[in-house]
Amino acid sequence: MSLIDRKHILVFALIIFVVWSCSDVQKRPKPDKLLSQDKMVNIYTDMLILDGVYRTNPKKFETYGLEPTEHIYNKFDIDSLTLAQNMSYYNLDFEVNSEIYEQVQKNIEAKKQILDSISQVKDSLKRLEREAKKPKLKDSIPLSKKIMKAD
Repeated sequence: MSLIDRKHILVFALIIFVVWSCSDVQKRPKPDKLLSQDKMVNIYTDMLILDGVYRTNPKKFETYGLEPTEHIYNKFDIDSLTLAQNMSYYNLDFEVNSEIYEQVQKNIEAKKQILDSISQVKDSLKRLEREAKKPKLKDSIPLSKKIMKAD
């Protein structure tokens, strides 16, 4: 056998091994407490928001004694095992997982727009408040003299 034939046989054997090992992939069984896709969307949305807030100002969480993961467990009435099992279950289904993350992205964007509009309203109110506090300059020429000059 030549060296080229051995390489072909080795490559062919490797391909068969890879295909054979991938064909036995089994779906993970459904968790005992399967959470709906909508609930997973809400959980992921809250997790991302809490993570962002925590990364921005972790001392606030320490000051109030808040734990982001505990908040998620309490809010959605789940435990860590249920969350882990559901995350693993949905991660194996690419289509469903993709839908979940698309909806999470839409939720985050909608919440961002709400916060931006609230911020704009607050900025407008502050601007109006500053303008109201500014001392008004009084016109040194009385209105009656202005009217006479215009005639």
